[in-house]
Amino acid sequence: MMPLMAAYADPRFRPTLWPGTPVPLPEMTPMVGVQAVGDWIVWGVQGFDRVLARVSLPDDFYLRELMEVDPADLETVADWMNRYGSLGGSIEAGSWDYDEHSRLQELEGREHPHYGPWSLHGDLVRLHISEAQAAIATWLACRRPGGLDELVETEVTEQRLADIAAENDHDDSSYPKTLEELRSVTLDLRLALLRNALRYNLAAFSVGLGSLTDRQPSILSVAFLQLYNHLAEDATIRTCANETCGRDFVRQRGRAEYGQNRTSGIKYCTRECARAQAQREHRRRKATRSRPAPAPH
Repeated sequence: MMPLMAAYADPRFRPTLWPGTPVPLPEMTPMVGVQAVGDWIVWGVQGFDRVLARVSLPDDFYLRELMEVDPADLETVADWMNRYGSLGGSIEAGSWDYDEHSRLQELEGREHPHYGPWSLHGDLVRLHISEAQAAIATWLACRRPGGLDELVETEVTEQRLADIAAENDHDDSSYPKTLEELRSVTLDLRLALLRNALRYNLAAFSVGLGSLTDRQPSILSVAFLQLYNHLAEDATIRTCANETCGRDFVRQRGRAEYGQNRTSGIKYCTRECARAQAQREHRRRKATRSRPAPAPH
């Protein structure tokens, strides 16, 4: 039997992990009555006398639901909160200028006119989701040979360089002046965003009292704990072989017990994708067999 090859990892992102082994994912406590109202997500006071069954975030949530949602889709995010718990996120995990950071701080302190503090402004939701998606996209690129350079290259253009020069018309050597400098800065920012996202979202799971479930983990914190576990496992990121899917995944979802879904010898992200592709190929073979033979010359 040939030895298994380690998954590819770009050497520019090989962080030192602690504890370095997968961490059991904590269960989560769903919220009650969360809904999207205009440009807000709101909810009522969560009654302490109402005990909801704790739930687990689905396997590969960060690769599937989180990467596939539109950051502006407040209805879907509200549904997640009803199913799993608070969204989480931190305005300190991203990278932006001083004015934008001040605006986000003001939004964090703002309350809905009717629901008061039991609310979250849509701009913060969009920020937290889009920043998480950008960080995850960077990590996925790090798991493909040449993926990180390919990801960064889309942002390295003469137009982008001109825009930076126009925004900073004073002579300041800290801004990139050439495409090569822009490429280097863009790469550094991408990797810094990924590191910051992991740092802030994993902070809830540091050494302390109580179980990880007692820390009231958020959707984003558990999603990034899934990513951490894949780092610790040196997991292989696969692309679903269903030609109409193409989703990135590690574990195949199916009827297995939670946490026991398959990770080896698989081509499809779900059993449904496997069946759909098998049926598609069966129809093609059937159509080929039913074609009349060409007439002899």
